[in-house]
Amino acid sequence: MENGRIIPPRKSATDPIDPEVMAFRKSITPLVQMEPDILGGMPVFKGTLAPIKRLFDYLLAGKPMDDFLADYPAVSRDMTTGVPENDATLLYEAISKAIDSATVSPHC
Repeated sequence: MENGRIIPPRKSATDPIDPEVMAFRKSITPLVQMEPDILGGMPVFKGTLAPIKRLFDYLLAGKPMDDFLADYPAVSRDMTTGVPENDATLLYEAISKAIDSATVSPHC
């Protein structure tokens, strides 16, 4: 359920996202951009090609925020602190789980 609507799951990552759902997600995640023509729809910091996943990778690896900012100069400090503080984190987690489950082969 999203924004009061029951949304059927997409059968694959290439299926289009419901436009109303996408508009709602954009409204609650102003620092996050997800466009099919930008890194295949991967969540990035708005106006950059820096994947949000990379920030979480740095933090989970125990690296300081300054390392991330040095490696991704297009991302501002305000953006790096703003994303984890809003609902984008929940959206990212849902997307990340979907990406991870799609890349794991059941035959491994």
